[in-house]
Amino acid sequence: MPPRRAVILVEHDMKFNRRLFGYLVIYVGGSVYLAFHSGNIITATLFGLITIVGIIATPTPVVSDTHATTASDLRMAKGVQEAIMDLPIPDIAGLKISRFYLAASWVGGDFTFFHSRDNTRFAPADSGITGVVKLMNQQETFLSISIGDVAGHGVSSALIMALTTGLFSEVAQSVIHPADVLSKVNTHLASHISQSDIRYVTCMYLTIYPKSRRLQYCRAGHPPAFIVRQNGDCVDLDAAGVFLGMYADENYTNTELPLYPGDRIALYSDGITEVRNPTRDEFGIDRLKELIVTTRTLPSETVLSQLKEQVSAFGPLNDDQTVVLVDIT
Repeated sequence: MPPRRAVILVEHDMKFNRRLFGYLVIYVGGSVYLAFHSGNIITATLFGLITIVGIIATPTPVVSDTHATTASDLRMAKGVQEAIMDLPIPDIAGLKISRFYLAASWVGGDFTFFHSRDNTRFAPADSGITGVVKLMNQQETFLSISIGDVAGHGVSSALIMALTTGLFSEVAQSVIHPADVLSKVNTHLASHISQSDIRYVTCMYLTIYPKSRRLQYCRAGHPPAFIVRQNGDCVDLDAAGVFLGMYADENYTNTELPLYPGDRIALYSDGITEVRNPTRDEFGIDRLKELIVTTRTLPSETVLSQLKEQVSAFGPLNDDQTVVLVDIT
């Protein structure tokens, strides 16, 4: 008869393999079903991430020989999460967008979301007749961008990251103004994470109208984005707003600013500014702004490459790092 330890490992492997097979069947079948019936590839991909992370989150007997298997599962989850972060950015005339993302562990809590749709509004136009108001249909395509950070790291943060991105994907289908989007996402998120060990999510949400060159934004506890104008002036996109998920009935406020050709909008997570060097100094917002201002005439891909080099040289990676640059052309 084989040793008791060998029997335990065989039983564990059989249970794990059955569980893995079951999850993969659900993942493949469910993702295909969602993609086919909803036409929403983001929803299908998020479903896949939650399913794969479920393999890791389900309790299993603790034996040292399972470490390699767990690492394999984490690699699977990491791959799916990176696929979400790498989903194509809508191609909209008048905008050029670049980004980079680096997770501090196998799976992270940073997220970005991009959504475009047409907006129809009616504005007064000169009718040429006294007392008669003529309305002109002003339709233009806009782009919404959100960047956020789930409190914490690891599997729990990855699950909430997937949930939050899915909520943005659904809410943005019918809601336009940033404050309304955040309010609805916050209400849903608060009900989902109230019993979890994750207490809140930060977010910065922007809606850009490239044709009329308008920007609307609001903030939920996330580091403020900023605009670098063509002349080097820097405008903070600061606004009051409580973290998502803390209070279900929280309200947010829209702020609107004009945009001009040559503007560059920078969004980032605190994994950039809170990197510390050996003497415990932070990279900080001032260094970030200085780099974006002094390189404002360079291509955004070049700027991101320089930023990654500077941050990496400054100190070790301890938190997820995300940066999005939006050029107004």
